[in-house]
Amino acid sequence: MTDSSVQIRLASSADRDTVTRVFHDSGLDTDATLADGTTYWVLERGGQPVGAIGLEHGQGASLLRGAAVMPEARGSGLGRRLVMSAVEYAQGRGDRAIYMFSKGGDWGTFGFQQVPLAVVMGDVPDAPQIQAYRAQGSRPGETTWMRALS
Repeated sequence: MTDSSVQIRLASSADRDTVTRVFHDSGLDTDATLADGTTYWVLERGGQPVGAIGLEHGQGASLLRGAAVMPEARGSGLGRRLVMSAVEYAQGRGDRAIYMFSKGGDWGTFGFQQVPLAVVMGDVPDAPQIQAYRAQGSRPGETTWMRALS
């Protein structure tokens, strides 16, 4: 398909099932998807949802939530487009940093660097994902990442 068949659009509450399905099918946590204080996007190719991403906002920082591209759409740069659109949005809202939890992958290619878990938990303490992890008493992901924004 041509590049013109790809669209990243802001998700609305009507997209909750779509975002949840994309996250679930990609093996990601679906709790608190589209919660208050968050911004999500849906990636469509040929009019069909094939990806989703979200940001949970704090004071001057955001937590990247669920960068997911369906298996059949991987390998064509769509994930990079999703991540970079979220980074640009965070920059536009004036965030100084964007954080994320990861179970794998090298997020350094997106400009992220590994940071201690305490940094993330302290900088965006009210993010829904962090509140859920605290309530469960579990550790989010294997690695914590930060990308400084200017």
